[in-house]
Amino acid sequence: MTRFIFLMISLLSFNFIHAQLTNKGNLYISNGTTVYLSGIDFINDNGTTYTYKNEGNFIFAGDNFVNNGTMAQTTIGSTTFSGNNPQNIKGTQPAYFNNLIINNANNSVTQVENDVFTNDMNVNDGAADFDYKVNDGYLLNVNNNISTNGDIRLIGESQLIQTHTGTSLASGSKYLWLDQQGTTNQYYYNYWSAPVNRSGSWKVPYLKDGAQGDNINKSSYPDIQVVNNTNATNDLPAQSHPVALNAYWFFAFKDGVDGSYQGWYDNHIQSTGTVNPAEGYTMKGPGVDAALNAANGAATTDYASWTFAGVPNDGDYTINITEGHDYLIGNPYPSALDANAFINANVGGGTDKFNGTLYFWEHTGGNDHFGANYQGGYAIYNLSGGTPATDWQTGTTTVGTKTPKQYIPVGQGFFIWAETGQGGTVTFNNSMRAFVKESGGNSVFIRPASQTDIRLGFDMQNGEYHRQILLAVRPNTTNGIDWGWDGPNFDADFPTSDMRWDINDRDFIIQAIPNLDRNSRIPLHVMANNDDVVSFNIDQVENLPAGINEIYIEDTSDNTSHRIDNGNTFDLYLQAGDYKDRFYLTFQPTSTSTVEETQLENIVTYLDNNSDELVILNPKAIELSTIRLFALTGQEIYNKTLNTNKTQIRIPVKLTTGVYLVNIQSVDGKVSSTKVIKK
Repeated sequence: MTRFIFLMISLLSFNFIHAQLTNKGNLYISNGTTVYLSGIDFINDNGTTYTYKNEGNFIFAGDNFVNNGTMAQTTIGSTTFSGNNPQNIKGTQPAYFNNLIINNANNSVTQVENDVFTNDMNVNDGAADFDYKVNDGYLLNVNNNISTNGDIRLIGESQLIQTHTGTSLASGSKYLWLDQQGTTNQYYYNYWSAPVNRSGSWKVPYLKDGAQGDNINKSSYPDIQVVNNTNATNDLPAQSHPVALNAYWFFAFKDGVDGSYQGWYDNHIQSTGTVNPAEGYTMKGPGVDAALNAANGAATTDYASWTFAGVPNDGDYTINITEGHDYLIGNPYPSALDANAFINANVGGGTDKFNGTLYFWEHTGGNDHFGANYQGGYAIYNLSGGTPATDWQTGTTTVGTKTPKQYIPVGQGFFIWAETGQGGTVTFNNSMRAFVKESGGNSVFIRPASQTDIRLGFDMQNGEYHRQILLAVRPNTTNGIDWGWDGPNFDADFPTSDMRWDINDRDFIIQAIPNLDRNSRIPLHVMANNDDVVSFNIDQVENLPAGINEIYIEDTSDNTSHRIDNGNTFDLYLQAGDYKDRFYLTFQPTSTSTVEETQLENIVTYLDNNSDELVILNPKAIELSTIRLFALTGQEIYNKTLNTNKTQIRIPVKLTTGVYLVNIQSVDGKVSSTKVIKK
């Protein structure tokens, strides 16, 4: 027969003051023993010297289960929450269970202020809409089986992790509910991946509008409305809750040819198509914020309460990608995904499934549905680190605001690319899951103190367009192409100019090298489709190696070096062309650059052929003394005293077609010499 007794080892103290039972010592509920506690709180306050251990059956019908001490997680024993009042799991320390059973008849059990770890969990359906709730910012960790026969609500940035190996051990007739935010703008894309499923897959119309959700009533999370526009340019109608999404913009991209739009057309899922766990999809915003104000424009806020409801995704998932193809995939789990673990599991050992770089779309501008007017680009991440998106369209240009980090948020979709010689089965598993919140310091990728990163910036179109590329020093890489560490460019085409790393005659946004010293010379690929004013600068530097104190751009056209660290920039008027052997990132002046000390930096000079003016850009407001203009024969054809520090100087000149040399001198004797072309 079942025994209803306490088996106590060492000190055990009960305190019934204020309807509490407090354990101050070792509390052991042995196998075959049932302990029933009703009407009072249980507080484990035994510090680190003593242990609470349940290997029997603890039926808790009180209001608050509080752990401020030490709990032993065992492989046997059950704890059942079976009260009639609201019940809370609280305390200053994580709570550990073996088999956690939620069986409250009338109210929710809430994980209030600590993480919960259990081997198995069974949530039964009671009178409350949400039978188990996890407050914002806390972890529910289930090693093996989780049964959602009652509904589980993950509030805010709380997360669920399962840690077993193999296929899913999540089941149940009810759902896990959790939120994510996305753009409000009806012209901007989100790239998403569902963290839950229904009957093994997901449809976009399963999404719920949680803007008025109260974490109590499921009815406050209605299904979204879907507008099935047949005309791609139609806008959404006036909105009310639940808000509507335009099903025309629901696409997947499942193993399509790299660089081809056909992959989108072949996967126009709209309102009826499905995606499997680990597959990504697109949707545009509702065009309003949560208060139903118009939310279209270049700067919009997130719609903060899209709510997923379904069986939690768990265990192993695979997708198959073909050589030369792209695949829109995503984090399949209701927790963060460790990008490094995902890359390492699928790249290396001579069996690269893809190139080891993840591509995250960020929509930054364009206020209509015409693809030609989209403004945005791909932020990228690999084992070396991340770089922000660069807008690749013409017009009013913007730069991405988000740099991907090691941990991929819940619901985030991204592209992978299988290049020549790559392809196969890409795997996800529970070992890649991590409890990392989007907010707070834990979302920052922590680097070893000795790890060197140089983020090189490149401005064009008078600073309207900015490219950032990353040089990462990693001892386990080479000077060639290292998949997983070097990130190829994924964007389509560009406006007037652009810059990338040149590795073995290929363009990369991220480059990893094994070491760096003063003699290092890193080649750049700079392109100019039109004559353009461009600028090289340092966006950020972390942990320069000993012996390196300066950073330069070497220009082999005139064998000069231009310092770009400590707030310096190298500005020049670049003529249209494709420059693969002209510019290098270096760490000391070139040996032939004997005029470095007297060189006048940050001056850009060019001819405005429309107005027949010589234009001098002086962004640092340097006091300039004289300007002289020479023909290539050496003949001086213009000489003028300036004595000005204006940031822009325009001088009318009448010149015949040809190339000229402009010589500008500052009041402190430094000189700038630039070639200009009269067309």
